Amino acid sequence: MLFHNKVFLFSILFSIFLFQFACSNSEKEDAPANIPSGKTEEIKISITDQKIFGIQSGIIEYEITGSQTGSKKLYFDDWGRKQAEFSNSTIKVGKFSKHSNLLKITNGDWQYIINLEKKTGTKRENPVLTKMYELSNQINYNDFGEQLVLIEGGVKTGSEEVAGKNCTIYNFKNKNSKRWIWNWITLKSESLSGGVHITVTAKNIAENISVPDSVFNPPLDIMVIEVDLQDLRRQTSEDQL
Repeated sequence: MLFHNKVFLFSILFSIFLFQFACSNSEKEDAPANIPSGKTEEIKISITDQKIFGIQSGIIEYEITGSQTGSKKLYFDDWGRKQAEFSNSTIKVGKFSKHSNLLKITNGDWQYIINLEKKTGTKRENPVLTKMYELSNQINYNDFGEQLVLIEGGVKTGSEEVAGKNCTIYNFKNKNSKRWIWNWITLKSESLSGGVHITVTAKNIAENISVPDSVFNPPLDIMVIEVDLQDLRRQTSEDQL
């Protein structure tokens, strides 16, 4: 009789063990496999609804002087969400001299930086999106363009006319630079770093004109490599948790 009781008790304990083991496996299968504990899914932020500039479209021609000499031409449309910046310049520091012929295209959530001489370029997430992540938990009542300036550390220091436009001057101490800004567009900039002094000044401005959409697409003969800044940002955020 004692033997049968022991067998019966063993059977009950074994059944409880099997039940707990099955429940434990079920809970593991239902849990997300790749989301670490305490972390939530990244929220998708798009630049579509934000006005970067205070005017819809235009073309601005700049002169580059100082340690770097040359020219720059900015095309923009859709309130600055589309930009194409052509720059052709030479920088000289002592005996060192380097020429560059670059095209920087910003179109929605993406940015291309292209070396027109080497026919190579990189594609990456629009850097403005990173600033939007930083601003996402803040309540702001000013223009989005002003928010972008302030989050970079810009401090108002005065005003001055550039190319016939009244600009607000912002000082960026962390970058040793100043910008003259009109409608959240930089019409003049001065930077000083390690003895290298560069000034970029707007000379001609065409406002609210038709800009061909083809300008905002990379040339077809360019070899483009994509850089995943979103993944790098995600990894950095996870390292900080």
